[in-house]
Amino acid sequence: MHQDVSKPSPTTITQQYASWFDERIDQFIEEHKGRFDSVSTFKKRNGYLITISFDHSRRNQRHEGAASIDLPKGKSQLDTFTDIYNYMCRQLIGRNYHRPSFDRLKPLAIGCLDMNGSRYWRSMRALENPHIHSIWIFTDQVREGFQKLITDRERFSAFKERFCLREMDIQALDHDHRNSTGEGRATSYMAKFIGHNNSELLVGDDFRVLPISRHANLN
Repeated sequence: MHQDVSKPSPTTITQQYASWFDERIDQFIEEHKGRFDSVSTFKKRNGYLITISFDHSRRNQRHEGAASIDLPKGKSQLDTFTDIYNYMCRQLIGRNYHRPSFDRLKPLAIGCLDMNGSRYWRSMRALENPHIHSIWIFTDQVREGFQKLITDRERFSAFKERFCLREMDIQALDHDHRNSTGEGRATSYMAKFIGHNNSELLVGDDFRVLPISRHANLN
């Protein structure tokens, strides 16, 4: 007897991704917090919700051989997110940040693609203004370096120029609000486009979790 299997709704998919992101964040904190520290206090001390908006006209004008080697032609917004992560690690840890001995200093960064109007998916037309909502959990050792970078007007302006960023909205993740279904509100907000995109696959790459596990690279 043939049985129809209904596809999960976009809301269900978003909840599943948000729950997975929550678990990944808690795992990272458990691996980096002190013995007498709690997950909640570590997250409030070192966590940020960062929305990255791009200057799309400048991105489109960039081409190979331009002043910045970080944004060659054809890179997606999430490719640039990975470049931002690597640049941040280099600034906070040093040029040898990629060596295994520095892995414990690296922050966790989860970035999700979003589009204007994704809350009202059924009324959306063309995909407009791709941007990234991200959660960053820094380690205690590099948090101060990040704070110095974003408060230094000249350095921060050069940083945004380097990656063709129009704006970075940075908010401390100083709460742990949850939805009625248990997922974090911040991770649910971050993942809202993924649920809709999974049903229609309009974009092939809609999230990144960094750093990429070395074990994953070996498999």
